[in-house]
Amino acid sequence: MGFTRDVHIKLPVDVVFRELTSFEYAPKVLNHIEEVRVLDDEVKVGTEIKEVRTISNRKVENTLEVIEYEPNVKFATYSKQNGLDLHYIYTLSEIDGGTDIHFEGKVKTKGVRNFITKPVINRIIKKEDGDLLYKFKQYVELNYKEAEE
Repeated sequence: MGFTRDVHIKLPVDVVFRELTSFEYAPKVLNHIEEVRVLDDEVKVGTEIKEVRTISNRKVENTLEVIEYEPNVKFATYSKQNGLDLHYIYTLSEIDGGTDIHFEGKVKTKGVRNFITKPVINRIIKKEDGDLLYKFKQYVELNYKEAEE
């Protein structure tokens, strides 16, 4: 169970990768993300990222772990929460001076209740994170356009 997304950003891959892995954009562009804290000085394999989300009017803290980190090429996180395993994989490639990002979100449920409600869980996750790349694209392109002016 999961979903994929693809987006092209009109900025160099090093800029896009740096912004994506800083997580600074998340509370600014995603309504359900209240706070994000990277728990290391630099992001690398093993780094933990704490986030506070609002789910059904409740604040929920979640910890993501960076499980793959190849600068300007690939970045992946993994988290476990309430019987859900979320694996988010971002693959970047430079195309014509811009950056293509392929995103794959994998969702695995554990437990009978989560198994039964799997379709609902998948819809909720797609609703929350399905447009993450599109919002990130708008944010980063606008911020770098303004910085150039």
